[in-house]
Amino acid sequence: MTECRDIIRRLRMQMGLREIQRDTGIHRSIIRNLRGIAEVEGWLDPEKPLPSEEEVQRVREGVPGKKEIHHPLYVYLEEFRRWVKADYSYMVMHQLIKDRYSCSEPTVRRFVQKYLASPPRPVMVRSTVPGRDMEVDFGYLGITYDSQTRRNRKTHIFSGRLRHSRLAHREATFNQKEEAFFLGHIHSYEYFGGVAEKSIPDNLKAAVIQASYEDPIINRVYHELAEHYGFLISPCPPYDPRKKGGVENDIKYVKRNFWPLFVEKQKALGREVPHYDDLVRELNKWTQEVSETRIISGVGRSPREIFESEERQALKSLPACRWDPVTWGQPLVGTDFLVQFQKAFYSVPYQFIGFRVVALGSRHTIRIYQGSTEIARHRRAEHLWQIVRNPLHAPPQLEEYMNTTGEGLVRWASRFGESVGQVAASIMADKVVDGMRPVRALIRLAKKYSADRLERACARALRYDTAGYRSVKSILAKNLDELPVEDPTEPSGQKVFRFQRQGRDYDPAVSLSSLN
Repeated sequence: MTECRDIIRRLRMQMGLREIQRDTGIHRSIIRNLRGIAEVEGWLDPEKPLPSEEEVQRVREGVPGKKEIHHPLYVYLEEFRRWVKADYSYMVMHQLIKDRYSCSEPTVRRFVQKYLASPPRPVMVRSTVPGRDMEVDFGYLGITYDSQTRRNRKTHIFSGRLRHSRLAHREATFNQKEEAFFLGHIHSYEYFGGVAEKSIPDNLKAAVIQASYEDPIINRVYHELAEHYGFLISPCPPYDPRKKGGVENDIKYVKRNFWPLFVEKQKALGREVPHYDDLVRELNKWTQEVSETRIISGVGRSPREIFESEERQALKSLPACRWDPVTWGQPLVGTDFLVQFQKAFYSVPYQFIGFRVVALGSRHTIRIYQGSTEIARHRRAEHLWQIVRNPLHAPPQLEEYMNTTGEGLVRWASRFGESVGQVAASIMADKVVDGMRPVRALIRLAKKYSADRLERACARALRYDTAGYRSVKSILAKNLDELPVEDPTEPSGQKVFRFQRQGRDYDPAVSLSSLN
């Protein structure tokens, strides 16, 4: 019992198990068992006297008269139960309780394992190869305040984790759409300075390879990303996310170790809803200062150390330029054989009128697919609501087809020249008289007088502000389009009319001299 009292005294002095074993020669299992009894009995409180040998013996032997004393943390059992249910880590629990009860993190761990323990799950450790596998996944964090939109938004985290070194690139995002998924890949490769041989995604909506039979666009865009960076897509089988358990655990690691402390810090600043800008900054800082420098259990090295010594040189080089992210949509082909995509219009062959097609847009090019067949390709529009056409997409009877709508008539007239299109638009702009018949008649003048003469006649009519069918017809009939266009204004800016009198006609001196 004397040795037991000595061990209790050393435990009060915050000595470790190994140190006590070296000094006393007593096995650690005995010391650990005695420490557990001492914590329950309250013997480790330095303010209380050491227990007598008889008391130590009575408690160890379990004789009648033993006091029913719970662990000192037992009074906080309900809070610990809530934290365990919220999946907080031991480190977070220790940070939250240490101000109310001074104890170490191992004490918190032993308390939770004793009173709130769950049965362990067996795991199988897979062998890893440097530079071969990068696991990717999304995880939901919580609600944050977006200062750009000035509203609270659901916030997720993207993680790209190298399986061998455990090094991970993480970034917060407001959605799990394909743009965030593809940019997560790009930023991960740039963060690592190289490309892993395989990318292992889950069956998430942004890159569900199995669902490509119904929605091939995701498959096609993801393949373009893979071809640009030279990696293989190796998705998990359906309903088996454990094939990428490393990144699954990384999401849990962030949610249990970083997120709770970040939320508590934000609450200390008076923010019930954390700010997204602070989240981005604190997540990057925590990743570099805590996550990458932690010592991995059973390995004895940090992820950054393993990456620098073994995996960096095994990664493939980055391509010369960054991949141009592709956006997509599924527009409907209208009766004008145009599709609307990102506030612009693009033509497709008229045979696909009424079909639902797939439009892929990069920074400079728009490609349009029907099924897996590319049916049109255009340069991206230069401004909003621009119409980009390919004349080969029009039907053979284009004139008859365009004659069916006022907009089509104006576009058809514009084929003969810009001025012809402006006159046609001016006629159609009359809200009182239907301009369909005058514009059709205007277009027919090109057959009688030629397109060049019609363009000159329309330009003359616009010059003299007489944009109408009768005016253009009169100009052509009198061959006025062959005459040079006179400047209808004087140098002073005064407009000149054909039958106006000259200024000298109103000079009194000139008038009197003519009478004499």
